Amino acid sequence: MAVATRYINIDEYSDRQNRAAQRILDALDRGETRLQEHYTQVRHHKRASCRKVINIRIPVPGSEPLAFSVFMRDVSSSGAGFIYPGPIHADQVLIGIPIPGREDTWFQGTIARRKEFVQEGFWDYGVRFTDRLT
Repeated sequence: MAVATRYINIDEYSDRQNRAAQRILDALDRGETRLQEHYTQVRHHKRASCRKVINIRIPVPGSEPLAFSVFMRDVSSSGAGFIYPGPIHADQVLIGIPIPGREDTWFQGTIARRKEFVQEGFWDYGVRFTDRLT
């Protein structure tokens, strides 16, 4: 599948995009809270809401990976969710989760969920971890 040539970092978001990101994260948190009992019975791993900036790398054969930052919304031992203002066409990604006082912890993963928030111009992604790299 074709991959965009450039993705934007959080520090490049417009004021409108930053406001939209916060609205989306708030709405996703409210939805998660309402459905928590149902999801607890369906999910294999406990998921924790976690709003932090994480790093994404998209491998590009024969070239440097495409790198950008996103807002993470939740994490579990098997994956993570994040939002981004646009489509990510790649299926395989690397996720770097910052750990205070240490290097990022990197995971290889597969995008398992894509949901567009049409009115806001953002997408919600769910990544299933396939390997821990560090």
